[in-house]
Amino acid sequence: MDYKTRLRQIPLGILVGLITLVLASGGSVAWFTWRALNPRPPVAEFPTLEIPPEITTPLPDTTSPGDTATPETPDTGSVDQAPVADVDAQVYWLKDDGTGFQLVPQTVAVPRDASPSAQVTAAVEALLAKSGDPSQEAFSTIPEGTRLLSAEVKADGVHVNLSSTFETGGGSASMIGRLGQVIYTATAFDPGASVWLSVEGQALTLLGGEGLEIRQPMTRNDFNQDFQL
Repeated sequence: MDYKTRLRQIPLGILVGLITLVLASGGSVAWFTWRALNPRPPVAEFPTLEIPPEITTPLPDTTSPGDTATPETPDTGSVDQAPVADVDAQVYWLKDDGTGFQLVPQTVAVPRDASPSAQVTAAVEALLAKSGDPSQEAFSTIPEGTRLLSAEVKADGVHVNLSSTFETGGGSASMIGRLGQVIYTATAFDPGASVWLSVEGQALTLLGGEGLEIRQPMTRNDFNQDFQL
């Protein structure tokens, strides 16, 4: 039997399987052969970059040599300070006690933080601004319109300078009464102080038409010794 006759005797299914196997084997061999001749290109490896730490360059110092930086103080808001309390002073009025007159005080407030001269000024101006104290039925014999020209506290006593109206009107009792009012009020902060009394800048040595002699200076004790209310 020849080759062609034998080939016809092989079943068709087996023949197809053999052909497929041959083709598959041939394909595998061809693939391995191609991979051997064409190796896979190597994968590129990238080098690792090392980033240096960031360096901060300080800003140039613009402060002049010798300058000292002042730390800022946080603003806590303005703090209201308590007002300074006033201090009590006395101004003196005249009161009729039935047998004569007496000097009676009335309390007034003057600034505590004021200078001694300013405090005396405030007290004397309060005396000249009113005609008396109705609550005590007390009055003043100082003529209306009398002005305080100056008041100063010095080492030798209290210097009071009044306008010329102080000398006008009234008899001896009125003159003595007004003199006592000024002497006592001017020494309200220092009862033992001496008072230098002037009218229009001239030392007052005689008061009124009757010419009441005035000591210079005069204290409260001097007044009580020289005059009877």
